[in-house]
Amino acid sequence: MKLQELFERINNLKSIPRTGWLLCNVPLGEVEDVAQHTFDVVAMTLVLSDELERRKIKIDQKRALSIAVVHDWAEALVGDFPYPALKHLESGETKKRIERNALNDLLSDLPMKERYLGLWQEYNEKRTLEAKLVHAADYLSMLVQAVKYRERGNRSRGLDELWHAVCKDLKPYARELPVVKELITELQKHYSGAP
Repeated sequence: MKLQELFERINNLKSIPRTGWLLCNVPLGEVEDVAQHTFDVVAMTLVLSDELERRKIKIDQKRALSIAVVHDWAEALVGDFPYPALKHLESGETKKRIERNALNDLLSDLPMKERYLGLWQEYNEKRTLEAKLVHAADYLSMLVQAVKYRERGNRSRGLDELWHAVCKDLKPYARELPVVKELITELQKHYSGAP
């Protein structure tokens, strides 16, 4: 694959809606796309890694940012699996296998293929601080977006269910990264108090 082909495919992320929001009764015209979500995750990873460094927690910011950039590239070929649908897959490995195959196809013969696959794999294994930070940013992005939808008047049961599921999935990261716990507390106030 040529770089131009890769860029064209990645550009498709701008037209792929984050389908879980549709299940929360967010109108299609208001649903964020995967590229918007990725931007949020990258921006949060940058700021949170700086905050960790400020708190004397060592983190490889370049690696964390690289993981954040590639974490959803596979969705350019397979689309977005809505959060509520994940529990209906055979196992957590099913989604990973599908995305790994898509990423292999997306990157095909690029010289940097193994590097990008390695970053994606690191994200999915959740063992390094950098991968955990990106997962936390991924979930925090969902909470921030949920607050925005709530502020626009969405009071759906689906949005509340998603909120609680994401907060539950964030707990391990909140235990390890106090700044994440602090953000969850603040976001909860905004979510609960949204008009």
